[in-house]
Amino acid sequence: MTQQNPQGPPPQWRPSQPPQGQYPRPPQPQPHRELQTALWLTLRIIGGAVGVLFLIMALSFLFAEPIWLPAALLFAISWTLLYFSAVVPLLKRRKRAPAPSQPGDRVGSAMAKIAIGIATPFAFVILVGALDVSVNYDELAAYGTDPSEQETPASSTPGSTSELATDTAAPLAFSEGMVRAHGVTKDDEGGQSNVRFVAGTDDPARIDDLQRQCVQHYLRDTKAAYCYGYANDADYALTTVEWTPEFDESPYGGGRPCWIIYGGQPVAGPPGTETAKSAIEYRTLGCPGGVGFPDDTPPALTPEGAPPPATVPTHDACALLAPAALVAGGFSDRTSQAPGAPGSTAHGDILATYACGNADSSVVLEIDMHNSPESAREAADDNTSADQTFLIDGGTRVPFDANRGGAKIINTEFGISRVSWSSGPYAVMLEVMSDPAVPGLTAVHPHERIDAMITTTVDHADARLAGGGW
Repeated sequence: MTQQNPQGPPPQWRPSQPPQGQYPRPPQPQPHRELQTALWLTLRIIGGAVGVLFLIMALSFLFAEPIWLPAALLFAISWTLLYFSAVVPLLKRRKRAPAPSQPGDRVGSAMAKIAIGIATPFAFVILVGALDVSVNYDELAAYGTDPSEQETPASSTPGSTSELATDTAAPLAFSEGMVRAHGVTKDDEGGQSNVRFVAGTDDPARIDDLQRQCVQHYLRDTKAAYCYGYANDADYALTTVEWTPEFDESPYGGGRPCWIIYGGQPVAGPPGTETAKSAIEYRTLGCPGGVGFPDDTPPALTPEGAPPPATVPTHDACALLAPAALVAGGFSDRTSQAPGAPGSTAHGDILATYACGNADSSVVLEIDMHNSPESAREAADDNTSADQTFLIDGGTRVPFDANRGGAKIINTEFGISRVSWSSGPYAVMLEVMSDPAVPGLTAVHPHERIDAMITTTVDHADARLAGGGW
């Protein structure tokens, strides 16, 4: 007896058919999505190209400029452009089978991109800027100076002239047109630029600013740079006896002594050094440029009824040296007076000092005018006293007569000879730097040759001093 299925006959399989009138539609083209994709691709390409350009500019600034902030800023911009143009799309493409994103995940991803692509590079810029200010403050102050962007001088107030205000406040920009001499030394260490320029102003503060600009300008070409700043051509033209045309390209400043400020950066890098001339040194050198220094104190006025100060006579110290005697002694006969007013060095019993030397300073003559013959004779004795054993032990000392005072000390072992004597109120000191004697070699300046030159010079100077013809 068969059992019937209470649930009815088993279902039969039938192919599924869409409802009448409903069929799958083929995918339709979406022009706006293709256009959007092409636009984003174009923007990424442009952003990547600009990012590479900014990266190249950052590297260029890093090697060309002594300060780091411009390079850091360019690098930060490059980082942002390259990150969003290349890195972010690349990470999206490499990501496989992404899980359905939640709203919180999207916000976190956007914040991470902003932190990496924007906040990080510009935090780096702030850090580099703070470090640059602490290390390269002077370079940052001089960087990018543009006279047209500076504040205009304030209008003149009662009691002042507009010309003075303009000269004090108007900035100056360094240019190669100011340069009078430029040389390069230390080529094997990266080079050192040695520059002398004329500022065209008598304001020491403005010359100081131009000197710093000069250093930064030439640090682009060499690893080190030093600049001498002169106020005007009159100061630059004053030279000493040691000056030669080659001197102007050297790092030394003695041949043209009327510079106002000197400084620069060494091969070893910052910090640099600066040396400023004082008002008294400027006057002592006899510089003709008329520069006004803030520390310059005008001479005190003579009270009424007080006797006028003693007039310092004018003399030529080089007239006391005999050129023929210098040549016979084996020394240069090219001589020059020391710069500066004789009365500017007055102190104690000394009213004035006159000096002359030859080209290599191997023979130097100095004459001090004292307030009495007795004071001059005491000074001559002291200059060549018997206590100077470091010269006397290896040489000879021959005193002059009691009227002259002083003595003649010759030391060929050290190559140093010192002679001092007096003539009336004048105390004279002659110093001779000769080639030291070397055992086994013929002496260039033997004792007899130096002694003959000194004796002739003393007699010649004495005659001029006595007759006043110098």
